[in-house]
This record gives sequence, C-alpha cells and structure tokens, in this order.
Amino acid sequence: MLVRRPWWWGLVAAVEVGYAAFIGLSFEDQFSPLDRALWGMVYALVPTICIVGLILGLSFLVNRRRFRERLYEGVVLEASIGARSLTLRSPWAEHVLSFDGLARVMSSGNWVFLKQKGVPLLGVWPAALFPPDDLAQLRRGIAGRNG
Repeated sequence: MLVRRPWWWGLVAAVEVGYAAFIGLSFEDQFSPLDRALWGMVYALVPTICIVGLILGLSFLVNRRRFRERLYEGVVLEASIGARSLTLRSPWAEHVLSFDGLARVMSSGNWVFLKQKGVPLLGVWPAALFPPDDLAQLRRGIAGRNG
C-alpha cells in the first residue's frame, strides 16, 4: 500500500533530485550544466533504486511477520454487519465500528481494508469474513452515513 501514497513518490523524487544535484556538482567544470544535470540523474538512479527497494523489502517483511503472528493456522475470526455498525471478533478482542466512524472499505485479493476516520492506519481483515452481499451492505451503510 505504500507505493499507492503520493507522499511516498514525492519522497522518492526528492531523494533522486538530491542525489542528482550532489553528483552533478561533483563533476565540476568538466561538462556543461545540462550534461552535469543529466549524468547526475543517471548516476543517482542506482542508489535511489537501492534505497527504495530496501525500504519496500523491509516493509514487506515486517508486514508478513505481523500477519503471520495475527493470522496463524487455526485462528478464528468473525465479522457481523448490523444496521449501523460492523462487529469484528478475534481471539484477543472484539471491535464494534460504527458506520459513522468508517471512511472507506476497500478490497484487494484475499483482503478487506477498513479505513477509519481520523486513524492513519488501515484495518486489514481476510476477505473470507465478508461475503459479497455483506461487503455490498457494508459499503451501502458507509455511503449512506458519509454521503
């Protein structure tokens, strides 16, 4: 999900431009300013790709570890959708989320993502908990409350 955020690509662009300026200035007067800028961008591309790859790879590994801890084999998760709220149960807690407090519901593959108003994190739940009819009902309930 990190790669879908505009601020992430802004950060990547800032790192690339910063490296390019640093490298371009190191050429001194050997090339024209345009050549220095272009070669600076070319030489900065490799470290920028390495940094981005490292951050995305570590993020993936951390998320995978967290999912493995929460969703181990045999864990029982439940979801029920009422007229005005969504109830999610796990072995550790029960969450009752009012439709008024939910900003969005997104689904991708085997996962459903719940975005709460005022909370920067997404709740991630297996899509198996939300049959298509229940997911449609949840989306209608949120649209009715937020729209």
